[in-house]
Amino acid sequence: MGAGRSPRPSTSRPCAWRRQFSNRPAAELAAKLATLTPGDLKYTMFAVSGSEANERSMQIARHYWLAKGRADKHKVISFQGGYHGATTGTFAVCGLPHLVAPYAPLQTPGFAKVAPPHPFRDRGAGGDEELVARRAGELREAILREGPETVSAVIMEPILSSGGFIIPPLGWLRAVRAICDELEVLMIADEVITGFGRTGRWFGCDHEGVVPDLMSVAKGITSGYVPLSASIARQHLADAFPDGATQENVHPNTYAAHPVACAAGLANLRIMEQDGLVDNAEKMGGRLLEGLQSAIGQHPIVGEVRGRGLMVCVDLVEPDGSGRPLDGTRVLDLDRKAWDRGAIVYARGSVLRLAPPLCITGEEVDQLVGVVAESIEELQREVAG
Repeated sequence: MGAGRSPRPSTSRPCAWRRQFSNRPAAELAAKLATLTPGDLKYTMFAVSGSEANERSMQIARHYWLAKGRADKHKVISFQGGYHGATTGTFAVCGLPHLVAPYAPLQTPGFAKVAPPHPFRDRGAGGDEELVARRAGELREAILREGPETVSAVIMEPILSSGGFIIPPLGWLRAVRAICDELEVLMIADEVITGFGRTGRWFGCDHEGVVPDLMSVAKGITSGYVPLSASIARQHLADAFPDGATQENVHPNTYAAHPVACAAGLANLRIMEQDGLVDNAEKMGGRLLEGLQSAIGQHPIVGEVRGRGLMVCVDLVEPDGSGRPLDGTRVLDLDRKAWDRGAIVYARGSVLRLAPPLCITGEEVDQLVGVVAESIEELQREVAG
């Protein structure tokens, strides 16, 4: 196994471990995370998947308000186009209706959704500041409509991944933070996709210097070598769970803080720092974005090429100048076209998404640009008939 060859020593040691106790790799990883996360996000509760991390964040928020004597605060506001996991609880905050429709009878009540700022689709005649102000106003109105005394948290992705790599303008996270502070609502940042260097910073929130109350992380914490996730809380939330408390609160699962997974996480973060992978993501992401904009930016079916770090996408449109999203059945075939040319991409809806490894080289970026350009040019010919 990779991950800096660290899991082997962990698996070779006898380990009689129960979840109500910590273990050395878990303690060391929690301490390491505290040096990377922004502000006073220093208190970690481990889980296994991103879905569970978001569940834990919402549960911690609920218990926080119970501890504060504000039991009516239970609702969670999320965003259209957002995705936070595949459990019943996270489906309730999912902003992709086609994914959650079969589970409507199981939906947990107490959730409302608002639109995020999507510059390509709804900037209109105004600029980014106007768009942020408009969507922030809608968020504030939604909380007031639900009743701030009943709203526990707002959960959001710094970049909406499954919704189509929607990148809100800078200033959006600060606006959400300000609204949450004003109305006494917790801010949960879902960094499952954006965390650990993907956007060219350690965390997506770092681009605006925003500190959420809770942060959900997964995926990049081990680079996928071993399943691991976490919900990370700020000081004031941790203070609501005193060491001497005897009342049951948030329940961990059986494999939370597994020593092998935590050892892999430690090794992964060490390699990321040693090899400068976060800086590499920023540099190579810029190269990828500029390369694609130059190669295909003027194609009739390309509406926009956008990205932040190594989250880059091509938003495809009908070639008639209407700006309407390109037929998703045509876009889906880009997976095969790119695969045949030697690259793995993710084409869904009207968006081609690219998220190459953080260790990608400049030469590999240029190869990827070539593959994507050839694939889209082939699709362009097919659309033109």
